[in-house]
Amino acid sequence: MAEESKFIETAREALEQLKQLTRDFPQLSTKHVTLAIETWNEEMFQKGELVWLEKERKRLERSALESRATDLIEEGQVDDVLEKLIEEFNQEIDFYGLMDLCGREKYVAAMRREAIELKMNSISPEQTADLWNRAGKPSVGGSRWNALAITALLR
Repeated sequence: MAEESKFIETAREALEQLKQLTRDFPQLSTKHVTLAIETWNEEMFQKGELVWLEKERKRLERSALESRATDLIEEGQVDDVLEKLIEEFNQEIDFYGLMDLCGREKYVAAMRREAIELKMNSISPEQTADLWNRAGKPSVGGSRWNALAITALLR
């Protein structure tokens, strides 16, 4: 709550400074600025605070989402991470969004772990590429996964 009060307090101070400047130097103020200062009221402060609070809520939510995605992807598979994030945050997130949240390096590491697991289960690089392309998983070196990219990922 202290930050919310500080936001409004700062806005009020800014408005008072603008009022003082337009009184002291009317020739430097435009008609639009003068009109805005004269018509500014408490409702506008409240609307501004609501906008600020919503932006702050979204920033905190994004931060929590990034943190959770990073934690999950360090050990889990990409599909499982997406599923958990969607379940926990009730937001639609795709593979590109996941890569954006946790970073390319962590995404690649998770794909590498998955490729190793598939190889251990006798799934060929060609089959892996086909599976990942059909699932819509973004490749890290080209437009689509292929056997060569999977083989490089396994190194």
